[in-house]
Formats: sequence, structure tokens, C-alpha cells
Amino acid sequence: MGWWRPGHRRRARWARRATDRVSTRISEVGSRIGGDPRPDFRARLRADLLQAHAAERTPATEPPAEPPAEPPAERQEVRRPSLLVRLRPLAVFAMLLGVMFATGSRAYDSVPGDILYPLKRAAEATVLRLATNDTELAKREMTAARQRAAEAATLAGAPGPDRDRLIKQALDDMARTTRAALARVKPRGKPSGEIRRFAREQRTAVEPLLPKLDRENRDKAANYLSYIDTFTGTTQ
Repeated sequence: MGWWRPGHRRRARWARRATDRVSTRISEVGSRIGGDPRPDFRARLRADLLQAHAAERTPATEPPAEPPAEPPAERQEVRRPSLLVRLRPLAVFAMLLGVMFATGSRAYDSVPGDILYPLKRAAEATVLRLATNDTELAKREMTAARQRAAEAATLAGAPGPDRDRLIKQALDDMARTTRAALARVKPRGKPSGEIRRFAREQRTAVEPLLPKLDRENRDKAANYLSYIDTFTGTTQ
């Protein structure tokens, strides 16, 4: 196994000789250049070394920490609505009911010429159509005739530019409704107690209006009184 040693020694001697030649060559080049490094090269080298030294002493900047993982979404708790929220629909319903009641009350008291009067007459017509027989329809028409008499009395006590025209409208509707009602229950003999009571009530409502009416409406009211007197039982 020792046969390789002479060759190994020769290669080692050759390497040292080459190294010596390179060193000698570098020395010669250095002597030609001027010997020691130039001052500006030293300054740059010194600055680079100091900067590298400072960088080594400064701790490396740590990467920004990742935000903590969000916990798994939890099921939100169902919150029960407050008492105010739960009562709000009831309050709205009560308010609407109050508005409807107030509107209905004003419509019931309205007279010809008022804004709500058409609503009153529409409701009245619906009630008449819902009657199931002639007797029930006659009763409802009597009620409508009483309403026309009350409207005429209200108009007679409230002067206005259209007062006479509106009173005429109320008297015409009253006479038409009265004749329709009494025609449905026209007695063959003596009028029933209900019919006589209706006739007396109408006389009591219409007769005081005569002095307050113009000539045309006074004649209409007088003719109406003559007609219902045949049902009061006083002319029998």
C-alpha cells in the first residue's frame, strides 16, 4: 500500500512551488502599484467593515406576527324582542281603529255638502242591500228616512249659500225612502204600532222646520206631512 507515497510527495512539492510563484507574482504587482493600499480604499474598506459589524450586532427584524386565528363562529343567541317592539303592531292597530272610529262617527253625523257625506250614503246603501226580506228592508228604509229628516233640520239651522238646495235634496230623499218603506208594509186595515210610531216621529221632526224653509221646500215638507198623517191613526 506504500507504492503511492512518492507520487503524492511529488505533487505536494509541485503545489508548493506553484504557490510560491503566485505569491512572488503578487508581490511584484504590489510593488509596481505602489506598495500599501491607497487612503481612499482604506476609508471605504473601513466604512464597509463598520457597517457590516453594526449589521451583525443589530438583531434581525422579526416578521410580523400572524393575527390569531379566529375562533369558530358561534351560534348567535336569539334575542327576544323588547316589549316596545312587541307592542308596536298592537299600537298601530289601535291607532288605525281609532282613526276608523273617528271617521265613521264624523261620517254618521255628516249632512249633504260635507266631504264625508258620500261615505255615509255608501254605507247606508250597503246596509239596505243586505236586508233579507221586505219587512227588514222597510225597517232599514225607515231608519234612512229618519236620517234625512235629521239632516234637513241641521241644514235649516246652519245658513249657507247652498242651504236651500241641500235641504231640498234631503227632503226629496226622505220622501222617496218613506214611500218605499211604507209601500212594502202597507197595511190592509189599521196601521201597525211600528208604522204609527214612525209616522209620529217624522211629523215631530219635520213640522218645526216649516217656518225656516223657503217656499219650495215648505211645500215639499207640507206634502210630506200630509202623506204620513194617513199612517198616524189620527185621520182614521
